[in-house]
Amino acid sequence: MKGIKGFIDAVSEKLEPNQVSTDMPTRIVHRLTHGPESLLHEDQNDFTPALVVRPKSTEEVVGIIEIANEYEIPIVPQGGRTGTYGAEGMRDCLVVDLANMNKILKLDEETYRITAQAGIRIVDYNEFLKQKGYMSLEWPTMILSSTLGARAAVSGYNKFENTWGGSAVNIKVMEVVLANGDVVRLGRGSRIPTKNVTGFDLMSLFLGSRGTFGLITEVTEQFIDIPPKAIYGVWAFKNIEDATRAYIELLSTRYKGVIWRAKTYHKRRLATWMELRFGKHWPDDIEMLTEYHIHGETEIAEAMETIAKEVVKRHHGFWRDDIPRLFELTQSSHESIGVFMGMGSLYSDRVKDGGMGFKLIPLDPIVPHDRLVEAYRPILRHLMKIEDGKSYPALTGKLFVFEPGSAIPGELGYTKLWIVLNANTKKWDNETRKAFKDWFRDYIELVWSYGSALTGTHGFIPSDMQTEIVKREIGEKEYELMKTIKNALDPKNIMNPKIRY
Repeated sequence: MKGIKGFIDAVSEKLEPNQVSTDMPTRIVHRLTHGPESLLHEDQNDFTPALVVRPKSTEEVVGIIEIANEYEIPIVPQGGRTGTYGAEGMRDCLVVDLANMNKILKLDEETYRITAQAGIRIVDYNEFLKQKGYMSLEWPTMILSSTLGARAAVSGYNKFENTWGGSAVNIKVMEVVLANGDVVRLGRGSRIPTKNVTGFDLMSLFLGSRGTFGLITEVTEQFIDIPPKAIYGVWAFKNIEDATRAYIELLSTRYKGVIWRAKTYHKRRLATWMELRFGKHWPDDIEMLTEYHIHGETEIAEAMETIAKEVVKRHHGFWRDDIPRLFELTQSSHESIGVFMGMGSLYSDRVKDGGMGFKLIPLDPIVPHDRLVEAYRPILRHLMKIEDGKSYPALTGKLFVFEPGSAIPGELGYTKLWIVLNANTKKWDNETRKAFKDWFRDYIELVWSYGSALTGTHGFIPSDMQTEIVKREIGEKEYELMKTIKNALDPKNIMNPKIRY
């Protein structure tokens, strides 16, 4: 390695002064995501980059990567930093922030394709399409912070995944700068933004790669016309099993394309938000809520609403006037999380005076529908062991269950259990870190026992467990194949090398 100072000087010659930051406040801002990996490190300088650069074009990205190759400096691409694992900085790395690359490049209304630079915020991207009379299919929860390129890099989850799929389904072409500085345009067998069997589906290799193979600079996606009718429904249930069965039936294939989304909410989360927003107690006899969204032509949507009501009533769904409308509760939740997520804290004095605070830990196992009902309560029981004071005593008063598992549709036939823990960062020590890893190992074994995949969106595994767990999840030979591809595309291992292969 030729040295950090020489590298900084070389990069600074390529870019304008306001595109390069070496000051400590900026480096601190760019060292963490909202994810939990930092909780497992005593020295937060493990995440501090040497500098942050903000290129304005693909050509500038090429120049930056070529210099990083020469000096063998690790590169960490960053988007909105709301992903749990991958975008954290690392000691003496170069962070590439694409926020300046935020332009819409092309709108093709005949083929329903749109091309934009990777740094555009999804909220701006979606608003552009809305103003043109169209609907984006890119709908992450963290819509205010997420960027288009990062959505590709993490193979992002979308709210209407059961019908329209995640980012991997809707992205048609990507421009990528490889680790050697080459610029490539990758699609599903062609440079044309549609399926083609002329070549390999090279684009899919980069979906979910988290910046380990190259840096995404442009993305082409499909969009649709805005549906003329939208109907929302929410129903209460006295137990998890009824709510979950109703949810699964609402997502069945015979309703696919009309019911765009269903979701469940556990009373623990709802009670928290009801207390915060309304100062009221959640009804003791209601354990879950299940919602549905219906979109389409007016007559079809209204007919589907009748069927949806029959489904939830068949599973003992009901409604009472003492239950606040779910939208009122969840809107408060999403607004608060959206504001604080990028800062990595919630209910924290950090936003007031820069101090330490609480940190969210999202987990998202993917459970097959035929195992979902039986898996729900055991997973919930394991979550509550965090707080029982006996099972993992070093976690008591330091880690809390904020969201104990909302059922959110993944691909057809599978559900993502959306779990959120909340860590009091002031109190974490080495004993807490060990206890959390012990809890996490037990959690992994429980999830796998139900034929589930470990994580559908956020990708968090404690870094020192990563290689072992990935091998078990995908297989030993498959892991070696991943290493072969990584070594071929990035022989110097400069592209986000903390993602271990």
